[in-house]
This record gives sequence, structure tokens and C-alpha cells, in this order.
Amino acid sequence: MNIKKNFILSTFLTAVIAATGVLCGTSLKKMTQPAPKAAQKVETSTNLYGSLTIVGQDEGDDPAPADAAKVIINAPLTGAVGELIRLDVSNSTAESFRWVLVPDSVDFEVYDDGRHAVFSARKPGQYMFIVACAYKGTVDVVTHVINIGNAPVDPQVKYPVVEKPAEGAPLTTMIPYWCSQAKRPREETMKLAASFESIAATISAGVNTTPEAIIQATSDANRNALGDSLESWKPVLLELQTKFQKLAEEGKLTTAEQHAQTWREVAAGLRAYATLFDSL
Repeated sequence: MNIKKNFILSTFLTAVIAATGVLCGTSLKKMTQPAPKAAQKVETSTNLYGSLTIVGQDEGDDPAPADAAKVIINAPLTGAVGELIRLDVSNSTAESFRWVLVPDSVDFEVYDDGRHAVFSARKPGQYMFIVACAYKGTVDVVTHVINIGNAPVDPQVKYPVVEKPAEGAPLTTMIPYWCSQAKRPREETMKLAASFESIAATISAGVNTTPEAIIQATSDANRNALGDSLESWKPVLLELQTKFQKLAEEGKLTTAEQHAQTWREVAAGLRAYATLFDSL
């Protein structure tokens, strides 16, 4: 592997993983090096969140340039303990690859210059594969989560009931209420929380540093995290979008780090809702 490309991939992956600890089910936007500092001041128009959306764009929107790096991964979403899981990124636009598995495992092997990988889990759980590629000075990173040993679905599942918070309550309090009103399932809530955490990580790592880039990356990540369930999440996502627009109008989303902090608050609120299922 070219030393310069290897350095770019390694540095970027290290920054993202250190910023979050664990990510889940997201796709990051393309970026070029060097990246600006995350704490820089950015311009935020008051109607930005009214014209752009975090809900998730249709596939095909904002197509990537033909000469930009792009990871295309072919891998299952579920598997069984002991099953051989195959991951294929051979259709990607890339000159080199780098893989990271969270949590790490000796039963994960990459071959064919990073174009293919195999994995076998010894116990149930969520396993996240982060793969980065470099191409002509650009980098693309995708995370793919595989659930090993899924729990059976209960058709009579109960949803938490959350009392409506007082006007002006923080996001971490409002989000459980919005989720309860929309009757959102726990597993999808955890995936969406990880989506917001991952974008916050890219902001702190100096990758997404403008509101436009942050919103687009969030839109992509939410679509990847929720898949076909995205439509049923729109009531919650639209509430969030309205809140973000209000914060922007108040001047509280004017730096990249303010966006990162707000995104982390969203993740905390989603996880708070998910924990309510434990008491049902």
C-alpha cells in the first residue's frame, strides 16, 4: 500500500474511533485532506434547517464525482454464531483499503488487498466493520453492522409511555417523549443513536465542519441506519429538524463543535428512551 494513502486512512480511522469508542451503522461523506479544525467558526443561515433535511434523501441525490473514493460494501446484516460471514468491497472506487472491526476479534481476516474479508463470531452481539478507502487524494469511510444471534421478535411488544415535558425542556428530555408518541422500537432507536454519535465523531475529527456537510452526512447516516424504517421515523426526525432550526435562529449552532455537542445530546436522548424498555 502507498505510504501516503496508508497514513491518511490510518489517521482518519484513529480519529473517528477515538472520538466515539463504538460506532454503528453509518456511512460517512467523502472528504479530502487536510481537514479544517473542528472548532472553527462556520456560517449558519437561520433558514438552513428549513431548506435542508436530516430526514434522509432519496438514493441518487448528491451523486459523488466519478473520480472520488467510494466504498461499496456487500455483506449481510445478520448471522449466526459460528457462521462464516463474507464481506466484499471489490466494486468500490478505490486504490487502497483499511479495515477495523469493533469489537476486535482474531476471527476476522482481510485478504485480496483489502477487497474481501471473512469473519466468524463466537458469541451473539453487534459487530461493526469500518472500512476506509483512498482514491486520487479522496477518502470514503463506511460502517456496516452485523447482528449475530438476533432475539426473537415479540408481536405483542409494549412501548414506553412518556409524559410530555414542560415547554423548553432539553433535547435529552424531549426525545424520549417524541419516540414514545411515535412508538419507536428499541433496536432502531439504538441504531439512530449510533448514527448521530458517528456524525458527532466526524465533526470532532475535523471531517464534517460546515452545517451543510453535517446535515448531508446526517441525512445519509440516518437513511443507512434505519433503511426501510426511515418513513416511520419521520415524525421524530421532523421534530428534531424543527428544534435544530430554532437553535440555529438563536445562534446556538454556529460552530462545528456546537453541532457535535447537540448531536451527542440527541444520541443521549435516544438511548434514554431505549433504556425505558428495560422497565416494561
